[in-house]
Amino acid sequence: MADQYNSTETLTNPEKTRYSFFLGCVMPIKMPWAESAIMQTLPKFGVDLEYLKKATCCPRAGVWKSVDERVWLTLASYNLLQAEGDGRDVMASCNGCYVTLYEANKLLRENPEKLKEINGYLAETHTHYNASIRVRHLLEVLYEEVGVDRIKGESRKVPIRVALHPGCHMRIFEDGRLVRYFSELTCALVDEVVPYEDEQMCCGLQANLADRQFATYERAKKKFDALKALNIDALVIVCSGCYDQFERAVQILKKEIGYEFDLPIIHLAELLALSIGTSPDEFGMRYLRTAPVDSIIAKWESDRR
Repeated sequence: MADQYNSTETLTNPEKTRYSFFLGCVMPIKMPWAESAIMQTLPKFGVDLEYLKKATCCPRAGVWKSVDERVWLTLASYNLLQAEGDGRDVMASCNGCYVTLYEANKLLRENPEKLKEINGYLAETHTHYNASIRVRHLLEVLYEEVGVDRIKGESRKVPIRVALHPGCHMRIFEDGRLVRYFSELTCALVDEVVPYEDEQMCCGLQANLADRQFATYERAKKKFDALKALNIDALVIVCSGCYDQFERAVQILKKEIGYEFDLPIIHLAELLALSIGTSPDEFGMRYLRTAPVDSIIAKWESDRR
């Protein structure tokens, strides 16, 4: 599934380090610490990052692609053309947003007639999309453009043990590179990454559309049960959709059966920020959490003394 506009050929062209950051719906509302960590950290590694202006919902391909492809492509294109107008590629952290924008962009680049059709709808808003830009995942930017070696050379590992939740959409490519990037980047930032049997299990987000009970108990809770047995400090994610599902499930399970899940769920960018010495209070790490992160901060502070 790899293609020429999403390749590792990036560092030779300085333009490739200029990105419009597509936040998505969840991150600015529920994960401000992740947003802040990304915006504060990536520029320190030479990534010219700006917010994607006038953005709408991505919209989620798993819903709109099957309901009305025209809506899916038109809204996705409307987001992409904002970046195209600024001469920037698009970067997303949420796996779902990435898949939506990546697949829509790929389809329009490879199908001129479809692009012409979508531009007919965009003309109603006096806009036009040329499909001349790339869509990149945060993991691609960090791994392919910044590089693991540079990150290791300019950071100090956060002294914690963690597990990973890649999420389903991270497996978009047949070679599994995004999952590998996620693992290698996290290993560079913490003392230990602990594998577990249910690491590849879906969070249950999409299943909510059909069966909330199944999504909560047969997906999220099963994952929580496995994680609680690991004696780790945190679960690391990058996907806003997965975080949204986990936060919802934590609240439902506590209300319905008194289930407690007190393991912090943190974003990869938070680890990156901490590793280069950014204070937790500088990116708001303590706030709006599913579980307190005080123990992580205490270990980081002790190691920095």
